[in-house]
Parts: sequence; C-alpha cells; structure tokens
Amino acid sequence: MRLSFYQAECGNAASMKFTGDDGVVHNIFVDAGFERTFHHVLASEIQEIDRRNQVIDAWIISHIHDDHIGGALAYLKAIQSGQILDKVDRWYYNLPRGAYRLESALSQEFISEAKSIAQGDKLASYLASVNKLPKDDICVELETIDVFGLRLTILSPDGPALVNLRKKYPAGKRNSFERNEDVSISQTKAATSYDYKLPLDAFRSFAPKKDNSIENGSSISFIAEYNGKRILWLADSFPSIIIRSLERLGYSTSKPLECDWVNVAHHGSSGNNIAELYARISCKNYLISADGNNNAKLPTKASLASILTSPQRDTSKYHLYFTYDNSTLRSIFEIDGTMVYEKYNFEVYYSDQPVISFDL
Repeated sequence: MRLSFYQAECGNAASMKFTGDDGVVHNIFVDAGFERTFHHVLASEIQEIDRRNQVIDAWIISHIHDDHIGGALAYLKAIQSGQILDKVDRWYYNLPRGAYRLESALSQEFISEAKSIAQGDKLASYLASVNKLPKDDICVELETIDVFGLRLTILSPDGPALVNLRKKYPAGKRNSFERNEDVSISQTKAATSYDYKLPLDAFRSFAPKKDNSIENGSSISFIAEYNGKRILWLADSFPSIIIRSLERLGYSTSKPLECDWVNVAHHGSSGNNIAELYARISCKNYLISADGNNNAKLPTKASLASILTSPQRDTSKYHLYFTYDNSTLRSIFEIDGTMVYEKYNFEVYYSDQPVISFDL
C-alpha cells in the first residue's frame, strides 16, 4: 500500500493505493481539500490514475465543510465542462439532507439550479443524476466495508450526530451549509493567538473546550485495515464519538488500538484531539494536515501534547509529519529547546512538496 497526503492548506485530502485481493491496483481517496486543492494537486493525481487505466474505486467525503468537500466539487465541474471523465466508481458520503433518498426530494428543478444550492447539495444532486447516491448512511451502525481486501470500520458519526445535521439542514430547503469552520461555524471560536509560546510540559493539565460544530460531529472517521496494517482516519470528528466506538470494539486504555498511522483530527485542533482519545491509541506515526497559517491557528500545540505526553504511550519514538514546511510550523517547539525531542522521544518532519507519500 502507498499512503499519500496532499497539501490542502488547513484542509484534508489523501489517498490509499493498494493491490487488492483480485491482483488489481485500486485507489481510495479520502476527502478533497478546498476547490483550489483540486487544481493544485488532485487533478494531476487523477490524470495519472487515468493514464494507468485505473479508477478511483471509492471517494470518501467525510463531511460538508469546504476544506474537505471543495476539491470534489472542482472535480465535478471538470467533468461537467468536459475536461475529464468521471473516474469514481463509488462515493461514501452522508447526504446532509437525509430525505434525498425520497424521489420527491431531488426534483429535476432542484438539481438544475446548481448556482442556487450549496456545496453539499451540489455533490448530492450530481450523485443522484448518475445513480451513485449512497444506499446507506455511513455511520457506526454500518457493517465493515470491504474494498477488494481493504477493510473499513466506521467509527463516526453515530446516529444522533447525523440526526443533528439533518435537523439543521431540512430536506427540500435551500438554506446554505456552513462553509468554513475557520471563521464562524463552531461556537468554540478560533484561537486568537498561537499557543506555541507555552512549553510542552504546560499542557499536562490543559482542559480544552469541546468542538460543538454540528458539521464536524457528522464527520466520517474510520479504521482502514490492509495486510495487517492499520490507518486511523479521524477527519474532524468529536473525540467522544471515537472513544465510544473504540470501546465498543473492545479497545481501552489498557488495550489500545494499535495502528501504523493516525491522520490527526481537525488539523490539530485542541477540541478534537484530547488526552482521553490518545490514551486509547498506540501508534508511532501521526500526520497533521495543516499549513500553520490559518485563521484558526492550527495546529495547536495542545493537540500535539495530547499525543506526546499521553501516560499510556510506550517507549517507542514518535514521528510527527506535517504537509507543509514553513517558519510557523517550525516554531511550535522552539521555546522547548532541542532537548525536548529527546525528553519526549519524537521527531518532526516537514514537507515542501504537494504530496507526501509512504509505503507500508
């Protein structure tokens, strides 16, 4: 398997390429970043898939925020303008207005008014027009999904989180979806300043505010398993939902989930990455999809402290990977001095390339 993470500013876009149990190479995309992420990197990745006569077997869109769905909408625009052909076999996406399944909910008139509907509706209307609407909600109640030998176990959302989303955006209404959590979506407002001036030790008793964004709570998070390797994709999910799911699967602080990679939640926000969550995870490699230069001041050092100072962590060296390389990200641990890397036994890696890939 090759695991790839794409530069998406303070957004998420990634893929998994693997040889399936049918002997054929398969591709799964996870989120799509902003619309400009498609032009920056995803378009060339999809062109390469097409050149190799492959398809995108599944594209998972975790939720309706611009920094996760925007690149997929740019992809649809490219299809509708005739620039490319649709290469996606199946979409995993929770319809924000659940009654889309009813024939009356997506009238031709509603579908055709592309300029007047919001981003989540545009994806839903396209999927309806090509008969690719998901048949089931992608939630914790769903059985494990098998994609040619790669198994997906859904950890979030749960039923109440989807109900809350659909209450906010009733079927048949054209009220716009909240677009960018950096600005005003969550009542837990974006930080007014970076927390990088505090040493790592200062976060041991830190109590973050909970993320209360309904959209984030509806995020699709999952464990991907392939040939004994596990990747934990946390999207922007609520840690409380993830913890309940892990416990339901038999994991705990004394028996943590062992995985090879964690895609850190919500670009390293403190409200989505808490000590209680990482006490139930055993992993050495963490990917933070954030550029550091964003309104929300992400990633927070508090979120990284939840990973590095977890009392349950073993003695192995931890590896933190960032999708960008700039002075903001490199300043996170400056106040701690160089000895902090030895004290907490970790290394940090930065990337100045549009894509960073790892072979598992």
